[in-house]
Amino acid sequence: MPSKGVLILYSNSAQLDYYKLSKLCSRLAEQYLNVPCTIQYIEPEQTNFRTFRYPENKLEKTEWNNIGRFSAYDLSPYDETILLDSDYIVQSNTLANYFGCDHDFLCHNKSWDVTGNNVFRHDQYMTQNKFDMRWATVIYFKKTEKAKQIFKTWRSVYEHYDYYSKLFGFRRTPFRNDFAMSIAHQICNGYKNSYTFNHDLPALSSSDSVLNYNKGKWLLKYQYKNTHNVMRYKGDLHVMNKHSLLEIADKL
Repeated sequence: MPSKGVLILYSNSAQLDYYKLSKLCSRLAEQYLNVPCTIQYIEPEQTNFRTFRYPENKLEKTEWNNIGRFSAYDLSPYDETILLDSDYIVQSNTLANYFGCDHDFLCHNKSWDVTGNNVFRHDQYMTQNKFDMRWATVIYFKKTEKAKQIFKTWRSVYEHYDYYSKLFGFRRTPFRNDFAMSIAHQICNGYKNSYTFNHDLPALSSSDSVLNYNKGKWLLKYQYKNTHNVMRYKGDLHVMNKHSLLEIADKL
């Protein structure tokens, strides 16, 4: 019987405790998906920085050492793997339904703003010429040659990122796994419609925040135009405001 599990990769950061996030992500993934989880530290091949916009329009230049996710194929001990970002918090068994599917590699092609503000509408395409974007936040893959080729191409795009940034027309810095994986995914599928998850990626932007968590429900704060609002939400969530997630981590 094929082995199944979750893989979480992390690197250190000056601003954020990614190991604590990984432990939280791992515990909840095991609980809801009923499979083992492996946390793997990866030494970043280069320092990466990204400026995030937090509530009240606060900008923070964050050490964002996300390079190395293309190593997941080699690092995973499982025949079938769900690769998760450490800020993706599993709160349902939705992802477990993909184990045993007919596909070698799946990712999200749309991110859904759970507040209803639709802040990710500009991320449907990676470039102005409407090259479809994929999200590297959650990936399902099997130990097959097809999946292996996608990860190999992903690494190649990273190694020649300056070339691809000029070819496709996006900024050379910071390096984004979403962009590199999008290109690799399309190349390996002949630029045809490639397979993706049949549900959108549930997400909360960095400019919104988690206030609390109680009895399976999130309490979220978000801004709509000039008003601040609070809402409840239940389900999986990609929390891009990692500071707020760390503040309530003990309640999850």
